[in-house]
Amino acid sequence: MIENLLSVSLVNYEDAHYEQLSYALDEKQRHFTKTVYQYIVIDEVQKIKNKYPITILYQENPVGFFLLDRTVDHLLFTGNPNSILLRGLSLNPSFQGKGIARQALLLLDSFVKSLIEDIDEIVLTVNIENHHAYQLYRQIDYQDSGRFKNGRYGLQHMLFKRI
Repeated sequence: MIENLLSVSLVNYEDAHYEQLSYALDEKQRHFTKTVYQYIVIDEVQKIKNKYPITILYQENPVGFFLLDRTVDHLLFTGNPNSILLRGLSLNPSFQGKGIARQALLLLDSFVKSLIEDIDEIVLTVNIENHHAYQLYRQIDYQDSGRFKNGRYGLQHMLFKRI
């Protein structure tokens, strides 16, 4: 477990987290990310090799979720075989605006390294309409590749960060 002073930590997802992570996102946020239900129940990511569901804890309680993906999908965003794809980050709306997502992302580099040593790059996409998320990633040193990807709900910026 990687933790910081705001009592934010990252841990591997466990089934015991599911109920607290079954929060509802508003319609706009649902356009930008999948729900935990979609990842865990429908996609069954826990059964897929090289997909790592991660829980964001705040004061030891599950409040957020994302997926780290090292399947061939990560190579759609970079030619770097030592990269990993960050997908579907969401935070319970009751905990948004408190700096929790930012702190979780600041912990991500060391968490990824503890999970898989040879990773030296994190890649992700963010919908061009999701200005808040885009600014957050840019503020914490994610670089815009200048390339775009068509997503489920429109164009997405392709971002990366060397770690």
